[in-house]
Amino acid sequence: MKRKPLPDSFEKRKLLYEKRVSSEDLVALGELFLEEGRPYEGAEFFRRASFQEGLDRLRILAAEQGDSCLLEVVLRGSSEKDLRAEWKALGRRAMELAKYSHAVRAFRKAGDPDLLREAEEALKEVFSLGQT
Repeated sequence: MKRKPLPDSFEKRKLLYEKRVSSEDLVALGELFLEEGRPYEGAEFFRRASFQEGLDRLRILAAEQGDSCLLEVVLRGSSEKDLRAEWKALGRRAMELAKYSHAVRAFRKAGDPDLLREAEEALKEVFSLGQT
């Protein structure tokens, strides 16, 4: 059976902000975006549906992938206060994966100047190698 295509950006905006859509339908759309490897869009639908379980899964995915941008999207609107340890752990994972720009961002958010300096040096080295 052929699956209905995901909504385009115009339809997505209508679903998220203009139409009255049930939480169940929003969650289902979020899951479809995840299945298609589009976690940022999945997060938008999970947030609109107040589906914390989905946001928590994306939070774990962000940590596993060292993706500071995804973690920031997932945490948008969160009332949690001290996330320094989580940002530091994500930064370390990003360093392991050679995702130095994500590591820099994470260590800035963690407020750790030593690890930030280390990530910035690694990032500079990558850029200097590309210019030779």
